[in-house]
Amino acid sequence: MTAAQSLRNHGMAGTFYVISGWIGQPGFLSLGDLQTIASWGNEIGGKTVNNAHLPTTPDDEAVREICQGRNNLMAQGFQVTNFAYPHAEFGPAHEQMVRDCGFNSGRGVGELVEPIPGPEACAFPDCSYAESIPPADPYSIRTPSDGEVTTTLAEMQAQVTNAVNNGGGLLAFSFHHVCDVGTSGCDPVYSVSPQLFDDFLTWLQTQAVNNVSVKTMAQVIGGPVLPAVAAPSPAPAPIGTQALKNPTLTAADPFAAGQPDCFTSTGFGTNTRTLTWTATGGDGGGGQARLQMSNYSSGDAKLVPRFDLGHCAPSTTTGHTYRTGLSYISDAPVVFTLYTRNAAGTWAYWTGSQAFPASSTWRRATFLSPAVPAGTTAMSFGMTLNGNGTVRTSNYSLVDIGNGPPPAAPVGVNALQNPTLTLADGSGNPYCWSPAGYGANQPAFTWTPTGGQTGGRSRITMTNWSSGDAKLVPTMDNGNCAPTATAGNRYQVTVRYTSTRPVFITMYSRDTAGNWGYWTQSPTFAAQGQWTTATFLTPVVPAGVNGLSLGMTIDGNGTLNTSNYTLVNTGATS
Repeated sequence: MTAAQSLRNHGMAGTFYVISGWIGQPGFLSLGDLQTIASWGNEIGGKTVNNAHLPTTPDDEAVREICQGRNNLMAQGFQVTNFAYPHAEFGPAHEQMVRDCGFNSGRGVGELVEPIPGPEACAFPDCSYAESIPPADPYSIRTPSDGEVTTTLAEMQAQVTNAVNNGGGLLAFSFHHVCDVGTSGCDPVYSVSPQLFDDFLTWLQTQAVNNVSVKTMAQVIGGPVLPAVAAPSPAPAPIGTQALKNPTLTAADPFAAGQPDCFTSTGFGTNTRTLTWTATGGDGGGGQARLQMSNYSSGDAKLVPRFDLGHCAPSTTTGHTYRTGLSYISDAPVVFTLYTRNAAGTWAYWTGSQAFPASSTWRRATFLSPAVPAGTTAMSFGMTLNGNGTVRTSNYSLVDIGNGPPPAAPVGVNALQNPTLTLADGSGNPYCWSPAGYGANQPAFTWTPTGGQTGGRSRITMTNWSSGDAKLVPTMDNGNCAPTATAGNRYQVTVRYTSTRPVFITMYSRDTAGNWGYWTQSPTFAAQGQWTTATFLTPVVPAGVNGLSLGMTIDGNGTLNTSNYTLVNTGATS
């Protein structure tokens, strides 16, 4: 915006090459900024969706980066005809992609005579003093070197003067940042100060006598605004099939040494994180990735399917639920973190799972996503470490289970996860179970993985009771912990318990929209000093209900211990 204002102050316009996936991100131009820039007469050009290094990007992905970057901008009303190669890296195949995506030109950096002789400076006649008009190759436009903190006004003036004195032509000066070094977001290398930029524009105004003028690339290159070109995107994997590439982590990334193909490490915050990968040693004989975090103050780290436009990131179907899975070893609790990509190609955090406990041996973890929201085109996920420690991961999976809950457990089979309360969730609760209750009271929940009838034990000590109740229940979610129910059938619940006061079983139900609510409750069970089994046969599950949760409930001052839960579909319909 500083550069745009300076151009406007001098009655000039330039070309702003925009990375479309970064619009509105922290530290980058907003859509409103771009609209203001365009309204001042500047040109909006394209520069891919994610500033991709094209030579190290698979061809199908490079085409999507180039085409979709242009299409995103055109969808916002900008007339996009000219392109800048990210990092000035490209080859003949990328020139053709730029042409095929509807651009009239592609701009590189360098390959003109440098104003200051040096060991790396190109000299005439090996390099020209300016690009020709029209360019000899409009998809490989030569330019002066990028503006840097070391660039001087005299160097830029000399570049222009040399061109004037040697036949003229096009000089497309490239500036990444116009800012004062040391200010927030200012690049310490590829930036020029606002004062230098302004001084250069002021000097250029004096050069009209030498037939020097400032124009946008569109004014120099010309040509029509061609229609948007849609790059083909992979279709979602069919329901029930593996959607990931290289899920066993056995193949190496051909462009990034030391990383598994189609996966990348990501994270944020103040910490030190290190990724190591081997093609062997994982669960089941595949590869494994090892993430180690130290010096933790904030943030997290994880290995995820690459955040791209379709070569690696799996496409999704709106309204469907996906089951993520992997095997892990960790010396600290971990969680699944899920990300989504929107139609513009921008990635963002979506949701996270319950905690999974540390494990010294390979353990399988799975998590069901919520229904994929409208406007989402792909997803990615990783097992996340958010503190000092080490996590190893292997055997990733992502499977579309359709637009309903997961299948219900068969008749006669316990439908509950961790029914003996032996597994931890990493936060002081048994895995897949959560404290619940309401009213004016003070319940204290404690859990141990031993001490139950068999397995673990949950204890609720209720004090200062005035109203309400407390209970431990299977986490009321979309199917990760809460079991799917079969409408029209009756379920039998059993709980082993001891209690200093009468208690009862409370049942909750989930509807097809994912909403939870109270359903019914059992008769009262007497206080018991020894482990006793409480049994309750539910009514018929109503139509429209697809999930159940339950809890042994205490509704007054006292102590309740529970262990060994079951929830079994009896198959009975009355």
